[in-house]
Amino acid sequence: MARARLTNLVPLLAAAVLSVLAAAAMPQEGLHPLALLAALLPLQLAALLYVFRRP
Repeated sequence: MARARLTNLVPLLAAAVLSVLAAAAMPQEGLHPLALLAALLPLQLAALLYVFRRP
């Protein structure tokens, strides 16, 4: 059971890392709000996938 729970978290953790890397790659000055929303989009989609795939 613990292994199944861990495999469900892998896409969520990968999306979190991708979102953090995308947000860190943006310049701090002149930050556009839509760029930040686009950086967080993989994490939001992975969270939805995690919630709706749970048994």
